[in-house]
Amino acid sequence: MGQSNSPQKITGLNHTYKFTIATLVTEMSEYQEMVQSFLAAGFTKDICEYIYIDNINGNSFDAYQGINLFLQTAKGEYIIISHQDVLINFDTIDMLNQRIEQIDKKDENWAILSNAGGIENNLYHRVAIHLVYGDGFVQKECKLPQKVCSIDEHFMVIKRAANLSLSHNLNGFHLYGTDICLVAEVLGYSAYAIDFKLTHKSYGNPDESYHSLLKQLIAKYVKFMRSRTIITTIADFRLSPSAANTFLFNRKIVKKISRKITKLKTKPGEMRDPIKK
Repeated sequence: MGQSNSPQKITGLNHTYKFTIATLVTEMSEYQEMVQSFLAAGFTKDICEYIYIDNINGNSFDAYQGINLFLQTAKGEYIIISHQDVLINFDTIDMLNQRIEQIDKKDENWAILSNAGGIENNLYHRVAIHLVYGDGFVQKECKLPQKVCSIDEHFMVIKRAANLSLSHNLNGFHLYGTDICLVAEVLGYSAYAIDFKLTHKSYGNPDESYHSLLKQLIAKYVKFMRSRTIITTIADFRLSPSAANTFLFNRKIVKKISRKITKLKTKPGEMRDPIKK
């Protein structure tokens, strides 16, 4: 076996760049303005790669497909998914590096950062955000950094080592910030809103496609979070949103009764899937 085909020992993930800046582009002049603002803020091409998907003459990829492609091909340690109408005209790369270092010390299991996100189970604050809009309006709410359950999609920083992806069975251009946070949580990671000030020209557009996709996302995760029995080659156990349901079913006596009922319903010589009723 030749040297080039010999097994290679790996010790970790290699990063060619510090940052990958990835964008879905529908207007090239606006995208170029975005790139120039990143460069002026210190995101230079010796430490950053700039990649984009061309949706100028039609949607080659929707957001879910395109961002998954970005996540699979990016070579940066951190992947910035940025809208083309974003300008990095306040804080710089030094500030972003400081914020990353701050979150590293706070929670080594973080995977996603943004400057805007939704807070779970907070009576007094619904969102954590620091953002300037195209008309000059400044929105700053809640003390940052703040752990969040979803993020706004205009500016997302994703840790490449977390190996995240968006859902394969959702599509469109909305709510992928929510989806990737839910995926990250299932994988054991967390998301944070950080104090990184920039300009987003748009206030967003929750049109009919937003509401349609919201219904799809809710249906997807309601089904995923359903009560069900997991069968492995060694054991079976119950997963349920109800702690009482999970505890009760996983008691030995209940599991024993359930197995006996399954056996009684199975005809002699018939193979039966214990999940099916």
